[in-house]
Order: sequence, then C-alpha cells, then structure tokens
Amino acid sequence: MKNIALSILFTFLTIGVFSQFHLGIRAGLSSSQVKIDESVNGFRITTGDNTFGYHAGIFSQMIFKEKFVVMPELLFTSTGGEIDLSDGTNVGEVWNLEYNRMDIPLNFGYKFLKIFRVSAGPYASILLSADARSANLEQDVKDNYKNMLWGYQAGLGVDFWMLVIDLKYEGAFHTAHNSDVAVPGKDELYSPDTRPNQWILSVGVRLF
Repeated sequence: MKNIALSILFTFLTIGVFSQFHLGIRAGLSSSQVKIDESVNGFRITTGDNTFGYHAGIFSQMIFKEKFVVMPELLFTSTGGEIDLSDGTNVGEVWNLEYNRMDIPLNFGYKFLKIFRVSAGPYASILLSADARSANLEQDVKDNYKNMLWGYQAGLGVDFWMLVIDLKYEGAFHTAHNSDVAVPGKDELYSPDTRPNQWILSVGVRLF
C-alpha cells in the first residue's frame, strides 16, 4: 500500500510539471451517517441520527487547459454516526460510532464560468481507530471493521483567488464491517452491511 501511494504521488508530481500545479492545506466539517438495517435474533439495528465530524490535511490541484482538474488529497478524518438498537420493545439503545481515518480522495473535475467546478472520483480510507459509545458503555471496536474502505465522492467546488471550497457527498462501495462481529453490548454475532456516508464542506488555501 505504501509503495502504491508513493507511486501515485510521484505520478501526480510528474504530471504537475507539465500543467498548472497548486499545493495547499484544507480543513472542514462533515455531517455523517451509518446506513444499516439488520435483524439479529430478536434485535433490530437501524440507522440513527447524523453526527458531525471534521477533517484536515493537504491537497494539490493540477489544471489542464484551464478546464480539466485532477485533485488528490491526503486527509485525517474523524467521522461516524448513530445506530439504534432495539429488542422489539419501545425501549431502545442509541450507540454512537466514531471512526478516525486517513483518507486519500482522488477527484476529477471540470471548471466552468471561470471559478466553478464539478468533480467526482474514488477515495481510499485507512482505518486508524473505531469506538462505539452508549449511555453506559464504551468499546474499542476497530477489530470489527475492515482496515481499508473504498468509496466515491461527487460535488461542486469554487476556486476563487487562493481559496478552494468544496461541497461533496461521499459514499462507500462496500460494507465497512468484517463478518461475525458482536451486536453492540450483546453476545449475539452477525455480519452487518454498513455503508458510511457523509456530506463534506471543506475550505482550502493554496500555498502556491
């Protein structure tokens, strides 16, 4: 994985020699959700409320013929969501999931009206930590999740002066969970299909 990442970075920097190239820092907020709808031996696990997260890191822009943009990023991301756990009664538990990740998005864009941009592309996400919290319990659940998640992003951007502003939607290509994991706070095992997604608002500053 390290060699692949270095090869991609080297390729981008090489291409950048023959294009308009910018490098900068960026940070922002997100509203995220964990998509799930599972029934396990009398328990029902469903999607809960959105939660807010944040991200920060570096980005580069390579602009070809003043219209076409390639935009790789390297971001530390804290995200998550809530899940509702019910045993069929009116009383349920709310679990808050939090993931810390290293995200590597690669978006391809097209500029129009000089400052606006549409973009889309894949991302790879490396899981650093994962925690689940309820009113009475906190668990380290990193082992329940895949170390690598693949997904996609799409959105709108504005490039104005030295500012790079993006509003993007992010989704996952596959479940984030491993197989045969425990229901939060219970002894029951199941193989969930969880698809984290989020809306991302990000502001960057070009350093050059």
